[in-house]
Amino acid sequence: MTTYTTTTGEARPVQTTRTDPIGVLPLHAELYLLAHDDDTGKQLINEQTLAIGLAGALLLELWFTKHIYIGWGFDTWKQQWYEAPGQLAVAKSGPTANSLTDAALAAVERVARIHTSGDALRTWLRGFAANDLPERVRANLIMIGLLRRTQVSRWGGLVKTETYLPVHHRYAVRARAHVKDAVAYHERQGRHRTSPDDQTVALCGLTAALELAEFLYDGRSTRELTQWLRYVVEQHDEATVRAVVTAVDAGRGDLAVAAMR
Repeated sequence: MTTYTTTTGEARPVQTTRTDPIGVLPLHAELYLLAHDDDTGKQLINEQTLAIGLAGALLLELWFTKHIYIGWGFDTWKQQWYEAPGQLAVAKSGPTANSLTDAALAAVERVARIHTSGDALRTWLRGFAANDLPERVRANLIMIGLLRRTQVSRWGGLVKTETYLPVHHRYAVRARAHVKDAVAYHERQGRHRTSPDDQTVALCGLTAALELAEFLYDGRSTRELTQWLRYVVEQHDEATVRAVVTAVDAGRGDLAVAAMR
């Protein structure tokens, strides 16, 4: 939830999240795994769609760690923060957790300087997603030991193709479990379950926006599950998560319109 605190006359947004770092992969890693087949490594959605989803995930990771503000601007004359939907602002400069988020933060700094009005959020998503982001994420996941490069044989070994698979199947299984648990919490009205945190809600929203629900293997129809995923986001008490998911969804729509021209 976002609240205000005032020190020496300065109004400032304060973020609180309920993330549980124990055994949880970064949001962009979970989304990457959900967007690829566990057994073959095949990408399940097109490159541009995945790129804008990964961009949204990395932006939220910067927000989780309080490196940036989303939906806020700073009035240098009054020395006050003010609510500004679509705006981005840097709370603290790097370094961050890794080279990907370092690059994302640097891009936020550039966009925040140039776009002092208008929808900087969507501008940032389009710009950062355009730079071969899925390949960069894949390289990073290989470097940290989450993915491994392997060869898949076809036609009796006559044809071999290179692919990338998780080093252990539990990573993708756990990511799906987080999404399913969030749906179950709302479906069962919170009985015997903990409310989903910001990262899990974001994963639900990005899964819905990127049309990945059918690959959760939940047993219900894709349409019904997508509706539940969107409901999880709508019921969450953090507007910043909803704003980024909405921007990713809109960015994906922009891609679809551009493809038809």
